[in-house]
Amino acid sequence: MQTNERPNASVGVRVLIFTLLAILAIEPALLHWIHRTLDGYGQSFNDFHDYWLASKLVLRGQSPYDLDALKALGQAEGRQFVLGTGYSYLPPFAIVMIPFALLPFDTAVLAFNGLSLVLFGLLVAGWLTWAHPQAGTLRKGLAALIAGAYPPVYGTVANGQANLVVLAPFAIGVALVLAGGRAKALIGGIAIGLAGVVKLVPATVALPQAVGRRWLAVAATAAAFVGSVALASFAVPVAASGSSGLADLVSPDPYFTNQSINGFVTRAVRDSDRTKAIFAGAFDPLVVSLGLAAAFGLVNLWLLWRAREGLQTRTGLALGMALITAAAVAAAPKNAIWNEALVLVAVGLLLIVLAPDLRLSRIDRLDRLLLGAWLLGVVVQTYFWEESRWLDDKNRTAVTLIQSAAFYGLLALWAVCARHVRRLRT
Repeated sequence: MQTNERPNASVGVRVLIFTLLAILAIEPALLHWIHRTLDGYGQSFNDFHDYWLASKLVLRGQSPYDLDALKALGQAEGRQFVLGTGYSYLPPFAIVMIPFALLPFDTAVLAFNGLSLVLFGLLVAGWLTWAHPQAGTLRKGLAALIAGAYPPVYGTVANGQANLVVLAPFAIGVALVLAGGRAKALIGGIAIGLAGVVKLVPATVALPQAVGRRWLAVAATAAAFVGSVALASFAVPVAASGSSGLADLVSPDPYFTNQSINGFVTRAVRDSDRTKAIFAGAFDPLVVSLGLAAAFGLVNLWLLWRAREGLQTRTGLALGMALITAAAVAAAPKNAIWNEALVLVAVGLLLIVLAPDLRLSRIDRLDRLLLGAWLLGVVVQTYFWEESRWLDDKNRTAVTLIQSAAFYGLLALWAVCARHVRRLRT
């Protein structure tokens, strides 16, 4: 592999490099998936059950939000999975997933995960090629490998989650808006809005865009989001029936995978299957978590408003979108650890500003320490997700605190973004 690309490199060489970057991005999660399966730890693809069964209910003329119907259909199909809150996405996603519902479960989940990994590999290769043209091929290859080894990428595959599918339009939309131009802003805003229909986090980047007066992108995001929900509800009314239950997503949840303000606060006062409350019943976790999330939101709004002039520049907008992405993932009420795959967009935006040639020596020491803390947090959390028995005989208070490791890492990543947004000129 060459360490630098020549500006006049042939199309064949560029295609080869692009392909190698995509393979390097896919390889870590794919190999881990194969290794865990062969080692007797096959995946249950739990979340994919909700998608698959919800779309089957739509085909039957039933609401995808009917928990009893979802459970009954799962039993009839011979599927064993944790129901939880059931299908918890907006109606368009249940409709889009119908082609997979027409397939047997195993075929459907393998096709979905295969598509997810291919999209992820192409996205990483495309992003590195676009965002870091001055970086050597060796550094791009290393960056692709690290992105693919980011634990939530494998976690998304193991749980049959939609994060990698959402990540593609989210990142493409952000890149187009950042590139500038009316056509790109329009297309980019639409891509972000469509990604936001599945996971709300992408839609939050409309806030720094609005503060930075990128009104066309904001309007396109809103139109794509609202329009797709309205169109799905009109075309298939049953897909939206019972969706009022989505409000339950803000309820307290102490489960260890909930790496958010909600999860951290709730585990402090409520026991779960792996943790013991530190201050059992001391306060209502719903009130406190919502209050902290609101306060956190105001802090981010203040940071963006303070830097409003700087947000009109390419650098400022990149930092603003990175800040709000990290903040939104941390504040999302039931943010499972694998949902943190979405913060790769925030990291990508940071690197465009802090290390355009992918030389980490350009990043100051404190930022490197904080980025290291971000990675350490999610690695620790993933380890205890896969090897939970290691904590069985440990101090329960320590275990409770450790089970928020990925959340602490998110706050470290947010701190990097906040430091640089504060430095923007007002």
